Amino acid sequence: MLLVLGFASLGIAAYAQAPSDFRFEKFASLDEMQRFIETKLPLGSSRESVRRSFVGQGQATLKAHPTRSGVEKYIYDINLCSYYVWRWNISADFSDDGRLLQAYVNGEPVFAAGPQKRDAKEFETGHQAIYKVSRARPEASKGESQLAYILFDADSDTSTINDELAVGSGPTRADPADMGKVHVYSNVDPWRSIFDKDDAARIANYEGSCKEADELYARQKAATAP
Repeated sequence: MLLVLGFASLGIAAYAQAPSDFRFEKFASLDEMQRFIETKLPLGSSRESVRRSFVGQGQATLKAHPTRSGVEKYIYDINLCSYYVWRWNISADFSDDGRLLQAYVNGEPVFAAGPQKRDAKEFETGHQAIYKVSRARPEASKGESQLAYILFDADSDTSTINDELAVGSGPTRADPADMGKVHVYSNVDPWRSIFDKDDAARIANYEGSCKEADELYARQKAATAP
């Protein structure tokens, strides 16, 4: 076990030294990220190549699933001019020999041929519960500082995460002046989603200009003023 952990640490260090070809800031929308994974990291890709893109080059925070072997995620947050904290939560399922079985963008599966989202009907009936939950995002001091969602928990115990599903919404574009449409996340695994409880190692600042976004929100505020 110690040898395995040692090799894993060395591997992550090597990824951190990889050339920066992949950057999360290059992707303005959910669709763009899905197309990147479909074309550059198809089913059967090695765990090393997936980590190289998202962790080594993209500088995402790597999190192994606490209970599921071969499942991990790469989280990267961007502060969109203090109006919204955009989260990239890319997660992956790997086979025993380290080959990609499915990738997810914020909880939505990428490949039709891989495992799909679960449905609440799959869980055995018991002491089920539905909670209204919110996650504080104080960095979005000018806009959405709370991220709200509905949590379904099959055993009413939020300390066990394998029987949870989330329903909520978020924007489709990582651009404070044009955040696209509202994307409804239905029956996503919270751990894989924008609603997960884990923190990224850092929150990156939006690299574009905030001027257009500030002007847009100022007009919206003026239009709704009494």
